[in-house]
Amino acid sequence: MLGSAAVQAEALTSSRETCVRELKALCLKQQVHPIVARAAAASTLGISARSVSVVDDVQRTIALGIIPKGKNSYQLGVRIQTRALENGPQVEAIRKQAKGELEVRYVGRIFKRAVPWYQTRQQPLLIGTLIGHFSITAGTLGCFVAKGEKKQARILSNNHVLAAENDAKKGDAILQPGKLDKGQRGQDTVGALDSFIRLSATGANYLDAALATIREGVTFDKTLLKDLGPITGVAPESPADNDKVRKIGRTTGLTSGTVTAFELDNVVVGYDLGNLRFDGQIEIEGTDQGPFSLGGDSGSLIFNEDRQALALLFAGGDQGGKRGKGLTYANPIKRVFEELGVELLY
Repeated sequence: MLGSAAVQAEALTSSRETCVRELKALCLKQQVHPIVARAAAASTLGISARSVSVVDDVQRTIALGIIPKGKNSYQLGVRIQTRALENGPQVEAIRKQAKGELEVRYVGRIFKRAVPWYQTRQQPLLIGTLIGHFSITAGTLGCFVAKGEKKQARILSNNHVLAAENDAKKGDAILQPGKLDKGQRGQDTVGALDSFIRLSATGANYLDAALATIREGVTFDKTLLKDLGPITGVAPESPADNDKVRKIGRTTGLTSGTVTAFELDNVVVGYDLGNLRFDGQIEIEGTDQGPFSLGGDSGSLIFNEDRQALALLFAGGDQGGKRGKGLTYANPIKRVFEELGVELLY
């Protein structure tokens, strides 16, 4: 049982986090939402003269989230995705509302993590293995999960990796390696699309996630994080308690990073479907010499130092961050599991 001092400290932490969350909601309503509408964005963002039909309904503007700043301390995180807004009145108004207690970064254009270069076939299948729907280039196998009362094993990755951005149908072939890595239907089919959470071109998205069955005879190791040991479970609720993270992806392999923001709303990500808005996301910056992720790392499982699952990587940019190497964006893993009705196999 917690002592009175511990209870008071926990209540203070919760209060501070709540205040920043309320500030975020207020700034989204007063400063960000008014420029999200296409008509307003066209003038505010300085869109050049071109056909209206080729202008995305969703424009890159400002994302807001919560920044962990040490023990029991939080700030508002402001992520600018368009240069035209960098020194604009909206950012200045947010700065005043936050009384200077904020962190502002220009992060530029953020894209789904698509393919890079050739990778090899892998059996048994492992967490971090290259994989993809037969019609896409390639991505990464996030982890293995159990579905239903019979605890049937499934592969977890992104919608845009396993379901081709809503364009696939149940039963479609999942290849390892993917098409860009010279994978072919038949000999390289390791599973079939099972289900996915649809991506929406209107309103907020929260997850880019999908499941695939595993083909009979295909072997897999449900727990191994290569060169690290077994995955040990699911991380605690708050990313603030798991600021040091790692991932294994098909392009950059094993990388390390730090959670730089969470509950990040209004993150606009470029897809083949167009610009899609995401709310409730986690932001990560790499701590190695290179970036935390690159194209082809989509679908990677992000885990903490205790090898507990924390998030599902789905997008990133090549600008922004203290080191200028770009930032990575991920879905909270607990929400992924809840929406898909699965649990981690470990």
